[in-house]
Amino acid sequence: MVRITQLKDREDLVGRLGRESLLELIEPIARRKTPIYLWIRFGGEEGHFYFREGKLVCARSRSLRGKEAAYHLLAFHSGIFRIVAGREPETENVEIDWQQFKAQFREELQNLVLGFLHELEGKFIFQLSDYKGREIFHHTERGARALAEILEQLFSSGAEFGLKNLVRGLEPKITEWKGEQFASIFYLPELRYFIGVAGDKAEQKKISAWVLEKFMPAAREAAAIALRRSDHLTRRAGILAVLPDPALHQPVSNALAAAGFKVWICADGFEGLVRVEDYRPDLIILQSELGRISSAEVYARLKRKEDSQLIPVVCLTPEPRRSDPESAASGDLYLELPFSGRKLVKVVENLLELK
Repeated sequence: MVRITQLKDREDLVGRLGRESLLELIEPIARRKTPIYLWIRFGGEEGHFYFREGKLVCARSRSLRGKEAAYHLLAFHSGIFRIVAGREPETENVEIDWQQFKAQFREELQNLVLGFLHELEGKFIFQLSDYKGREIFHHTERGARALAEILEQLFSSGAEFGLKNLVRGLEPKITEWKGEQFASIFYLPELRYFIGVAGDKAEQKKISAWVLEKFMPAAREAAAIALRRSDHLTRRAGILAVLPDPALHQPVSNALAAAGFKVWICADGFEGLVRVEDYRPDLIILQSELGRISSAEVYARLKRKEDSQLIPVVCLTPEPRRSDPESAASGDLYLELPFSGRKLVKVVENLLELK
């Protein structure tokens, strides 16, 4: 178990990840119904993660924006942490169901193993375990009981054979042979997991090369892929609305949310440009009159950046847009105020189809 201490006169819990995977820390957090905030620091990086009812609902980090911080959650494979109960995020940028993530992660690992099997002629066993030997994932072929026994014996006698040296990086693997069969254990530091394999001795070099050169790099990405695929918000288009007029907040938000869109609202152009990097919206709505930065300047900056130049922009204007070649563009499409919620939804849906 992860060692956790409660702060005096406070309910906050603090601790340090040792030999455990961050998944072991998150598992009980994800089971809680009440909101939980997890702060973790590793080296010069800090992560801020918010959970509620089995879901990761918000993520931020020092070097990664918005969703990317959530998808690279397991980059924090060490470090100190703090857990605060009852703290809600100011906004939500992901919706990752933790049980779905675990299922997706296992599926990614299984695909990696199954993709390798056709290269082998003999039996093959694969096992992913934590530092206590608890199984995280395994693949076992029928008739491979002898291989399973060799691998099990190697794990049980790991202290003698140098599991600690694997963790310290002093050895790439530890191996045991029995007749024409072998078993090896490798260590994956980013996930803090041990990789156990067993097969025919004649295929040892091929199996070891696959673990080191293909499986380990892919497994590091498998967690990020599974987190991304488990994010429900990626299945719904996200709309960023830059609206300085508070009277527009509720009509815009209600109409789009009722149509199944995720909506973020901010008050001025400067904040809007920042939030584009945080939320990576599928479409942007700009009110024609903005504070600090004009709608035309916001539009121009969006179109200059590679990451945002293809995002459709709807400009809300109080009067019909006149075709003036000298006027700076403020949107890809203009919608006159006032408007009906049905018309707004139709405009958004049409633009997203064209995208």
